[in-house]
Amino acid sequence: MIGPVLVCLVAVVGFGLGIWKTRLVASSQGVFAAISAGIAAMFDPALSDDEKEASIRRTGLDLIKKTGGLALRLILSLLAAAVPIYLADWLGLVPLEASMDMMLSWEFIVIVSVVAIAVGSILSRLLGGKKEAEPSEGYSAGDQMVHTLAFASPGLMRRLAASDDSLFSSKVAGVKPAGPIFITSLARGGTTALLNALHDLPNVATHRYADMPFLTAPLLWSKLGGNRSVARRERAHGDGMEIDLESPEAFDEVLWRLYWPEKYNGNKIALWRPGDIKEKARDVMRRHMSKIILLRKGDKAAGGDVHYVSKNNANIARLTVIPEMFPGAEVIVPLRHPVTHAASLLRQHENFLTRHAEDPFSRRYMNDIGHLEFGELMRPIAFEGFAPGGREPTSPDYWLAYWIAAFREIRQNGEGCHLVAQDDLRSNPQGTMDALCDRIGLDHGGVDFTKYFRPGADLGDSSVYSSELLAEAQALYEELNARAVRASVPVEA
Repeated sequence: MIGPVLVCLVAVVGFGLGIWKTRLVASSQGVFAAISAGIAAMFDPALSDDEKEASIRRTGLDLIKKTGGLALRLILSLLAAAVPIYLADWLGLVPLEASMDMMLSWEFIVIVSVVAIAVGSILSRLLGGKKEAEPSEGYSAGDQMVHTLAFASPGLMRRLAASDDSLFSSKVAGVKPAGPIFITSLARGGTTALLNALHDLPNVATHRYADMPFLTAPLLWSKLGGNRSVARRERAHGDGMEIDLESPEAFDEVLWRLYWPEKYNGNKIALWRPGDIKEKARDVMRRHMSKIILLRKGDKAAGGDVHYVSKNNANIARLTVIPEMFPGAEVIVPLRHPVTHAASLLRQHENFLTRHAEDPFSRRYMNDIGHLEFGELMRPIAFEGFAPGGREPTSPDYWLAYWIAAFREIRQNGEGCHLVAQDDLRSNPQGTMDALCDRIGLDHGGVDFTKYFRPGADLGDSSVYSSELLAEAQALYEELNARAVRASVPVEA
């Protein structure tokens, strides 16, 4: 009995060495990546038919090469396992049948699997200094392929939404949502910190990263993909904020883009005006909000006091339609000083230019979810009066001019918006958030808001901007800052 066990153990070790030496796992990831790249090219609206054909042809050749390499590596690994079994039979030490019976017995499979996991864990700790490269956007090659399929076409996304409606219609009909809350500003204005702060309140429901990638069918996807596990990591902005599947995020831009594609033509995003409201699309979005409330709050969704919260920077372009589309809605606008805000916008644009050039899937991911603020994807909102004046997006004055145009839109069409100064959130987070919650009717009893906002002054270098633009931005900031929600009792200095 000892003979077959030893032979089979040697065969397992041989197979493991074959996998390691041939880099079989890395090769399989390459095959998944090639398939994902081909699917992405097929459905990429930015490519012409000729470019798609050329890209798919290159991908096909690459896939043939990588699949052949994978097959060869697998054969070599299996040969490494077979050699000791056949050698023992040829030498007359252990018959082939005895070795195969042992190899296929469930006891041997279980014991070897447990030992392999334990050894792998020990080796991982001993060699912990050598880490694998981070997957793009936290996605493995297989995840990237699923993502690409989920965003393959607008028609598919609409059909998924309709299927979700049909499967869960009775449950969704029972949801009684309170007025939705929209957090919006230019990117880097503090919207994520506000979202995180409100996310922990008991009567709030938001999108989470777990809703990716089948965003238009959140209830169905929660049943199919609910057992996933993704390690907590820093988000792509490189700003120290960590995320995992339970973290809140902004995903409803996917719906705006799906039902108003004409607003995204050209190299800018057009403004929404009252005549742009589409009743069918509005109803889809209302049902979607109810689904997220149902998904997050379950039985509590029928109580009528749960608010869907959206953090979407592009909603600045929709200030004139949000009140009519969503009666009872509240709009919160974080207000950051233009000197530091414009500087942060420029840094992120440069960050994503590099990231998109180095990581094609990151570019695809950000495009699919409608985050078009930075990098190769940058598509500014066509605010009235925004004229870069020949300035490039790599210029500080470009972003300061964009800040002015954006907050002019808020001044003109955001009469009912609740402005919240970032300086106040830094100096008195608890008092400012309590005052905001009181203003919009949110229960905030006992919640500690201080952990969500960075303390200290938000300082920047004003010398990099033209004096004319800086004076205009400063005057606009002071005007809007005077309207900001503030604590009734200011914090002591």
